[in-house]
Amino acid sequence: MKLPILLSTFLFFLGVPIFGNPPFDDLSQAGIDGPLVIYRDGKILVKSVVFRDSIFQMEEKIFDQKNEIKRLTCHLPSKEKFIFQLKDSLKIEPDKYDEPEKMLVVSDIEGNFEGFKIMLVGAGVMNEKFHWTFGDGHLVMVGDFFDRGLNVTEVLWLIYKLEIEAEDAGGKVHFILGNHEIMNLSDDLRYLRNKYFENAKLIHEPYENWYSANTELGRWLRTKNAIEIIGSTVFCHGGISEEIYSSKLSPSQVNEVSREHIGEPFEKIRNNTAQKVFDQTTGIFWFRGIAKKQVSDEHITAALRWAGAKQMVIGHTVMQEVTNIYAGRVFCIDLFHEENLRVGFMHTLWIEDGEFFVINSKGEKTATFTPLFAKP
Repeated sequence: MKLPILLSTFLFFLGVPIFGNPPFDDLSQAGIDGPLVIYRDGKILVKSVVFRDSIFQMEEKIFDQKNEIKRLTCHLPSKEKFIFQLKDSLKIEPDKYDEPEKMLVVSDIEGNFEGFKIMLVGAGVMNEKFHWTFGDGHLVMVGDFFDRGLNVTEVLWLIYKLEIEAEDAGGKVHFILGNHEIMNLSDDLRYLRNKYFENAKLIHEPYENWYSANTELGRWLRTKNAIEIIGSTVFCHGGISEEIYSSKLSPSQVNEVSREHIGEPFEKIRNNTAQKVFDQTTGIFWFRGIAKKQVSDEHITAALRWAGAKQMVIGHTVMQEVTNIYAGRVFCIDLFHEENLRVGFMHTLWIEDGEFFVINSKGEKTATFTPLFAKP
């Protein structure tokens, strides 16, 4: 069993690991997974783990062309499923957007498909059939959707699917990378659950290949940003350190460096600029100084000025609840999702007309934050 939330919080801030390495209670075994879409030797391999004839086994299909793949099915442990199509092409995501009317912001889901689902349904982002219902709204995810949980693949395909549907409806899905995305893409698997090692054996595909540049999900992840500015808010996973904002890099250049070196183990990065971006203490994916209130107000002012923003939203450092610090200029939204789900309660950040709220998995909004800037 996981530790109770209050004890978890106490130990976390003392620096005591809450999760083992790998998780100390990991008894997971092979399970439903996939599909994985792999481009190899001029062919497209689609591999899944399915439950058939009372055992988990590999299902594999091979195609010559992408247009032969009419649709793919993602099966869920709940016996639900959703169907999606592959994108015709992938493109680098912009990193600056106008302010939409409404945004749901989620962070650090870590393979928790059920929690992710009830939050999206409760907020009206999608319906029970996994279809986008958010119109021109924006869904913003601030990293760490890998590791610890047992349904990472399913979470990723759902985001991929909603991204297509959102753009068709005039909305947008933003998937900003966190340190666990970076770790998995560079083969740092210290938090990976045993299920994935077992599934890798079943489908004869080492986990290191699952998100390589020769896979659909791997290529898709490589189009994503490390930092984005939406309206007057800057979003990133860890936070903006002095090493980042005092560098000669712009936010767009941070994203360019991130994409150029993604997949390289940190210890093998030789480029000085890339070392700054990926640094495991002060880099954009890892910095905890802001969330732990270890920096000055002047630091926040400088970081926001560098980003051209008025407020910042970050994940990475777990909080008891959505937390507003530095005189309303920083929102921390990494929460105890697994523990909250266990007691039937999920919540996250909602932004509407420039004002910030907490929203729960029933769609109820609480105006606990004073609007930062009066409307004209």
